[in-house]
Amino acid sequence: MDEIVAWLLRLIDFDTTVGGSGAEECARFIRRELSARNVRTRLYTTEGAPRRAYHLLAEVPGERRETVMLHAHLDTAGFGARDAWRFPADRGTRRHGCICGRGAIDCKGPLAVWMKLLTDAARRKERPYTLRLLVSDLEEEGGDDGLGRLLTRHPELLSDVKLLIGEGGGFPFPFEGNVYYTFQTGERETAVDVGAEEPGWDRIAQILSMGIEKGYYSREILDYAARAASLPGRRLDIRPLYEGMDAFFGNAAPSDVRSRFGRLFEAALRAEVPDARLMPCITPGMSDNRRFRKAGVPVVGFFPLELKNSLGGIHGTDEYISEASLALAYHSFSRVIEGLGTEQMI
Repeated sequence: MDEIVAWLLRLIDFDTTVGGSGAEECARFIRRELSARNVRTRLYTTEGAPRRAYHLLAEVPGERRETVMLHAHLDTAGFGARDAWRFPADRGTRRHGCICGRGAIDCKGPLAVWMKLLTDAARRKERPYTLRLLVSDLEEEGGDDGLGRLLTRHPELLSDVKLLIGEGGGFPFPFEGNVYYTFQTGERETAVDVGAEEPGWDRIAQILSMGIEKGYYSREILDYAARAASLPGRRLDIRPLYEGMDAFFGNAAPSDVRSRFGRLFEAALRAEVPDARLMPCITPGMSDNRRFRKAGVPVVGFFPLELKNSLGGIHGTDEYISEASLALAYHSFSRVIEGLGTEQMI
């Protein structure tokens, strides 16, 4: 864990905001750290606005060409009003068991964990499949000049990728005696009117049932939706998912990501949190995950946080991630990566 924490503190120190000047230096730092630990790396650039984008591919080859890819984006949201932060927005700071600063969750915390998983893989003698990390840039600007251009020019980056793990899930909330973690199986690609009038229950059940039928949801979503408004404490707000969701499911192809990989992810998580369960979800925001899905790659959005870890600082002030969340994610994904090989799921 010390290595993950040290990397994250350093990653936050690089100003990789859209207007910042630290993207190239940050990408080269990641490359040096991984290369020094026997991980193959290659740096890519794409021309974009308002700056050039920097991307990094890192790979640990396995016995087979079949590949699991980890993805994170290098860039972050802007700092906003720095005087509103309780700690330096542009510096990695360790306080009270947390790592604070812009990008701590979105998306440098996951990146630090991915780096550790790759270096772990490089030390293993037996590697049944290839493990690859792609760090892309300009996601916060929509990704057209970042990952969009990169994949257009280098579609081979996705060759043999049988599963991609990216952002978009892992938010925990208690429900019926368990702790449910969102497990992103898809995402909206159009603007969502959160203020739209919520449809009646019959219509809500119809929409969610479409998602269950196509494989994006599990049946727990119906139970949760029926009771969500009356639940106390931390909740998953699914109101933005109703408006237009019928059109989404009408156009979306069936997905088998939940049925193929959900049980393995849940078992790995429950080894750390015994009462944990997965709640497959469609997220209302947009991420680079959608570009991989359009390329035909199975994608899971998932990075589990401890129950107390707030998401409030993402794109706002006081962004942080707890060291307990980093440990939870690292140990869970270590089991996932092992299980994908031993159960021959890849």
